[in-house]
Amino acid sequence: MGQMAERPRPALGLSIGATNLAVVTPDHAITRKPVLTLYRQRPPEVGIPSENPRLDEPGLVLTDFVDRVGEPAGIVAADGSTHRSEALVADGLRALAYTATGGRPMPDHITVSYPAHWGSAAVDALGRALSRVSEWSNRTNPLVLIPDAAAVLFAVRTQPGIAASGTIAVCDFGGSGTSLTLIDAASEYRPVAPTVRHHGFSGDMIDQLLLTYVMSELPSTGGLDPDSISAIGSLARLRGQCRIAKERLSATTFTSLADGLPHGEIRLSRDDFEETIREPLDGFVRVLEQTLSRSGIPGLAGIIAVGGGANIPAVTTTLSGHFGVPIISTPRPQLVAAIGGALRGAHGPADDGRAVPLPPAPAAPTETETETAPLAQEPADEPSEADSNAAPEPRSRTMRWYRRRPQTGSGQIGPNPGGAAS
Repeated sequence: MGQMAERPRPALGLSIGATNLAVVTPDHAITRKPVLTLYRQRPPEVGIPSENPRLDEPGLVLTDFVDRVGEPAGIVAADGSTHRSEALVADGLRALAYTATGGRPMPDHITVSYPAHWGSAAVDALGRALSRVSEWSNRTNPLVLIPDAAAVLFAVRTQPGIAASGTIAVCDFGGSGTSLTLIDAASEYRPVAPTVRHHGFSGDMIDQLLLTYVMSELPSTGGLDPDSISAIGSLARLRGQCRIAKERLSATTFTSLADGLPHGEIRLSRDDFEETIREPLDGFVRVLEQTLSRSGIPGLAGIIAVGGGANIPAVTTTLSGHFGVPIISTPRPQLVAAIGGALRGAHGPADDGRAVPLPPAPAAPTETETETAPLAQEPADEPSEADSNAAPEPRSRTMRWYRRRPQTGSGQIGPNPGGAAS
């Protein structure tokens, strides 16, 4: 996905998402659901049993912690214990990194990318939690923490078709929302507007829309009653089928749902699916238009589509048709940030000397349907008098924010065909 003039250093890239945690090395690309299982006599495991064979005994299971990083209240487990969300993320990343290395020591160069829309409280909390992981503290080469929009640029900016001038929109279609960052290609790919978080188009919303559609197609007699306690398990299974159907319809034109339905299978077409998501997808297009207007930008030179939602053909065709610009995408868009992090780690800071500044920790945005994370400057080693009351950086000395451009050449970081994938 990216090329380098010299042989890459051993490196590992990790990315954080509400739907998946991901890791990439030169040999492996692995995703896991952000579900952490704690054990008394062994280290935690990340993921669910269908994707992680090491989940072979009961433990304390914790979920729904990624979007709560930085919140003062912790996650309350089934046994009544309370756990900080950022600590759960750090433990999950550690477990995932060891999965990628097969339990062997981790490489010297590790980059963690966090959601670009996160506020300063979340980023600071994550940095502190990562610094408490023994493998990542007191390292000769400090662990690097960057926004996922920066990691995406490391991964794709040398690809054919990406604009060398004009404004590029980085659209990250995630499970809990879509993030939008505008980049000026001619100015070393610097951000030109705050990262916007839009909750009106997300993987979770699409799953719910499909579930509603399927429920409407059930016969009026003998169908599932969503208010019935006995139907809760059936609805949960049906929602899971809708998620699988969404993924299948990204690659094929028809699929069906059958498991547990009272009157046999329901057949779904891609046309049905695209019609179901049309309204929220058009809503995101309007958000992108409004963001361009607020920033005084007349048009786009290109769009980078990443995240699991970028697999949906209607997403890329709608953006291309409406804005009339090239869409840069990859075969596994949910891995792009982790791949970019691995490239950043493999290439290191001593490249061509041109930094790629992206929005670091902003103030926490207001919770609305569409959030805007204000840009902030790269923190200095010593705070100025005006900054004396600012929240401390997560790792002011041992965790630096490198944002530099990879060169083109012969080496490549990313999974080879023999690597593990999930």
